[in-house]
Amino acid sequence: MPLPGSRDSSVVMKRVSQGSFLQRTVLKHNVIFTEGSKGDEAFLLVDGKVEISGSVDGRKKVFAVLQPVAIFGEMALFLEDHGRTATAIALEDCKVVVLNRDDLQGYIDAAPPAISAMLNTMVARLKSTTKKALRAPNVPMGIVRILDLFESNGITKIGYDQAVRQMSDIFVCSTQTIEGYLQGLVTKGHIAVDTSGGSGPATSGRRVLHILTPQLLQVVINTPKPESA
Repeated sequence: MPLPGSRDSSVVMKRVSQGSFLQRTVLKHNVIFTEGSKGDEAFLLVDGKVEISGSVDGRKKVFAVLQPVAIFGEMALFLEDHGRTATAIALEDCKVVVLNRDDLQGYIDAAPPAISAMLNTMVARLKSTTKKALRAPNVPMGIVRILDLFESNGITKIGYDQAVRQMSDIFVCSTQTIEGYLQGLVTKGHIAVDTSGGSGPATSGRRVLHILTPQLLQVVINTPKPESA
């Protein structure tokens, strides 16, 4: 069958000389799969270049340009009934080897018992981790919503370090990532971080996060996005 978005004549399927995997030839500019579409196959790029992109804030963003040897679309092997998280387009004539769930399970079943058990454990963990990541909200906007909730209830000063740790747990990301987003809000003048260690939560040198902008969420939502260069 042709790849999604391709014409019948543009995709040739043939057996790889060794093994039972299928190889497809995808012509330049053809779409291999689209963001949001259903899929149960992954692809191993053996020749050509493939662009991986997605929609971010309504605009196309290129995540990567793949060259051999590279695998893409692999989340389809681990996440049943979930849409593709990106779009893959051939930048030039490409050859890809098709891998499906049966291929993965067959490889696991044929492995020695100890290796098979280890692979099954790794696959289970990858499924769990990926599902959590896909459920995670937009982290920067999530942070803004939390700060807006505090401000709307009259709380404009909170312990910085504790807030960072709690947000890290909520959004399943590193404290460095949270601090990076908070620094962006500092730069825009929406918050400030006090390290003076005065009265209140900053006693004993603890840092305090000051929320400076009333109705922060609405302000951020209504702030025009900068035009791309």
